[in-house]
Amino acid sequence: GTVHSNVVVLPRYFLIVMMPHSKKPRLTGSNDDAEASARPILSADEFACILGFLPPKQIMCLRRVCKTWREAAKKTIVPIVEFNVDSIDTYNALTVMVTAMPNLQQIKISSMGARHKYNDGEDPDEEEAARTANDTIHDIEMLSNFTKLRILEFECAPMNGRYSSLFEFSLLQKLKITWGMKWDLELLSGLPLLEELHVYSGGVTGNINSLRALKGTLTKVTIICIRIDNGDLPVHGDFMDLSDFPHLKALSLKNTAVKGNLLNIDEHHFPLLEKLRLPHRVYGVDGYKFQRIAEMTDFIHKVYHLIQKRRSPKLLLNWTWHLSEDSPDWYRSMRYPQLP
Repeated sequence: GTVHSNVVVLPRYFLIVMMPHSKKPRLTGSNDDAEASARPILSADEFACILGFLPPKQIMCLRRVCKTWREAAKKTIVPIVEFNVDSIDTYNALTVMVTAMPNLQQIKISSMGARHKYNDGEDPDEEEAARTANDTIHDIEMLSNFTKLRILEFECAPMNGRYSSLFEFSLLQKLKITWGMKWDLELLSGLPLLEELHVYSGGVTGNINSLRALKGTLTKVTIICIRIDNGDLPVHGDFMDLSDFPHLKALSLKNTAVKGNLLNIDEHHFPLLEKLRLPHRVYGVDGYKFQRIAEMTDFIHKVYHLIQKRRSPKLLLNWTWHLSEDSPDWYRSMRYPQLP
């Protein structure tokens, strides 16, 4: 924006006229001066409503105009615009926003560059802690001060350990974690309004039954575990534990230890589900390999009737099933088939 003595121009949004701060109305008794001195100046609450149409960077600049605007910035509900902490400069800006503009609604935490990390949480990996012992440490717990957060993302953030305070946002609607911290699905109970969960991490553990705490709000769930040291996949459970979620539209648990049976789904389960991706442990999943042709025929028959009864017939669209090469019914299809 452009600031003049008595005019502040907010690009594309508003023109606000204020009394100049450097001059006082002359006490001449004229009607014009009396009228000018009686002009109301917008309160901090009113300015906060105006600033709520601007992105974070502009609000932070405009808060320097005067004391009223500074107070207004503290009260402003900042629009849902991503603020990405991906450098020391943006991290320093965030530390100022804790008190200057605490009502941010969207924050993304990324890498700040080499030799910089966030403070270790509980139960850190000792080898990683030793490797980064000389790195510059920054405070991640300050995020808990942004109580109006709606969207929070961690993308390859240099974090080591568990941070339970980062799962206590009463208004959060979307959480995305890519790599980074250790955490258990039980912590999601601290996010009562969560609608979208997207996890691509080797640090997540737990049973998907923990998601039942969010039965009434979840619409999209993606959990992809990254296997570490060839160990077992740390997220387990039965995908049918989520079958009565009334708003769930997309469920992807592809790279987890979740089990179940596709034939347990009936026309009343997953009422709004449009996208389903499950691990190979689930019986009848996309790409599943059957041992006998007879078993496969019976399965396809049941799936066909399920699709006919459901509201969303596209749920299993483009799914394929195969006969296992280990099946006694298998034969190699070539120009000259080799029958057993």
